[in-house]
Amino acid sequence: MSFSADVKDELISVEIEKNCCLHAFCYGLLLCSRSFSYREISILTEHRQIAEKYADTINKVCSVSPCIVKSDAGKYRVEIENAEDRAKIMAKFGYDTKLRTMRINYANIADDCCKSAFLRGVFLSCGTVNDPNKRYHLEFVLPYKNLIKDLAYFISGFEEFEKELEPKIIQRNSNYVMYFKGSEVIEDILTAMGAVTSSLNVMGVKMYKDMRNNVNRKLNFESANLDKTVSAASKQIEAIRKIKNTVGLSFLPEELREIAILRYDNPDMSLRELSENLKVSLSRSGVNHRLKKICDIADSIK
Repeated sequence: MSFSADVKDELISVEIEKNCCLHAFCYGLLLCSRSFSYREISILTEHRQIAEKYADTINKVCSVSPCIVKSDAGKYRVEIENAEDRAKIMAKFGYDTKLRTMRINYANIADDCCKSAFLRGVFLSCGTVNDPNKRYHLEFVLPYKNLIKDLAYFISGFEEFEKELEPKIIQRNSNYVMYFKGSEVIEDILTAMGAVTSSLNVMGVKMYKDMRNNVNRKLNFESANLDKTVSAASKQIEAIRKIKNTVGLSFLPEELREIAILRYDNPDMSLRELSENLKVSLSRSGVNHRLKKICDIADSIK
């Protein structure tokens, strides 16, 4: 099962206690479903629980029993077949036969407590969210330009959101898509709809990704430093070998000869470890300075 389906399962399970909120929830389901007009009221979904919730909610709010049909492809179509029933539902939510463009009728979202229920219904009808392990992306898809703009304005007005939302709207084929990116924004929207567990799951994935990225950065940094250390040590040992095979290590001053022998015998030692094994310890920069001198001497030998 997809993450989006898990979110919808959680939203379906949210209990609605107030009649005003149930009305707003039903309105969200209807307004953003496949069709909401005097000619047709229907929804098409692969999610059986959504189909049942859609039918049950309409029955509770409007006292109309929709017809549920499952296709051979496994999709559920829920439809109001009777014209009188459709007219009853449209009138219930304040739409008359002169309707020319679909917009949000805010009279159906009576109080602040109803906003979450309405958005929950909208998401169940036309929303999806990607698995946060893959990418952070939540979207609503509607066939009406004015309605998608209304929805963007409605969502942006939530005072509960910690971050200001910046919904993007694009046209995809014959539909309009409003989408959000970023884990924090998606967490806020899921929480506002009532999908708290799903929101926490997104948060958990983000924390895991951040931790994994930090570990990878540290490993890459340490690996780069190790490569640099190995490269420098190899160059130093070659220089010491050249001096040893030509003029001999006795050619070096005593302070350079001691560190040359120590480096030659211990190619894996770090600068700090070399310093700690000298008769008189030096700073790391002091050890590095003497090794550079040895390399310069080797370069000067023809």
